[in-house]
Amino acid sequence: MSVEQELADRLLAQRTILVGGRLDDALAGHVTAQLLLLDADSNDLVTLHLSSADADLDAALSVAGAIDLISSPVHAVARGTVRGAAIAVLAAAAQREAQRHTMFVLSTPRFTAAGTADQLATLAEQHERQFARLLDLIANATGRPSTEIAADLDPGRVLNADEAKDYGLITNIR
Repeated sequence: MSVEQELADRLLAQRTILVGGRLDDALAGHVTAQLLLLDADSNDLVTLHLSSADADLDAALSVAGAIDLISSPVHAVARGTVRGAAIAVLAAAAQREAQRHTMFVLSTPRFTAAGTADQLATLAEQHERQFARLLDLIANATGRPSTEIAADLDPGRVLNADEAKDYGLITNIR
């Protein structure tokens, strides 16, 4: 067994999940499986450490959906940089805190696709619905209107931990 696998197993035994790096479908599937496994074991608190400077919207919403689905409370701890769609994972957690030097980048998730005009129209509609879900998650977490959040996402507003607390993204700073 590798050192990385041993560490991951020990953290999982302590009901801790690490989400770091690019949050894509593969990582989202892995994190979702861990959440479901821990929830099946007990309804005790799960701690999720989040550091993602790049995230696919679909993948982030998948993890946020899993957090919403399970009955175990999830405590998210933001560290490093949390950017764009990864904010959805943070917003879905029951408790949200950050390390003092965490940076948050509110930015609109990219939409890139290829295909026929009909396929592009379908994908664009799907992206709009996912974007609306992202806005709803952030609005529910912060208590701010979706229009204000959309206006902050478009230019890519950057927040430090204190500003994120004032914004309502997090409730505590470590």
